[in-house]
Amino acid sequence: MPAEPDARTGGRPPKLTNDDIEAAKALLANSDIGVTQIAHRLGVSPATLYRYIPAARTANTPGV
Repeated sequence: MPAEPDARTGGRPPKLTNDDIEAAKALLANSDIGVTQIAHRLGVSPATLYRYIPAARTANTPGV
């Protein structure tokens, strides 16, 4: 007998909460703080931060 389609939930839980994402966006507004520093404060890699906030790639780029 097959399992109910709604009987399972799965997948990897998100690394960043909505509060973490909002905090990261607020920190990105400060050009003195780099993406690597923000990621370190949140306990994630810079790649993870870029995944959640794609605009972070150009947020602190000088001359752009």
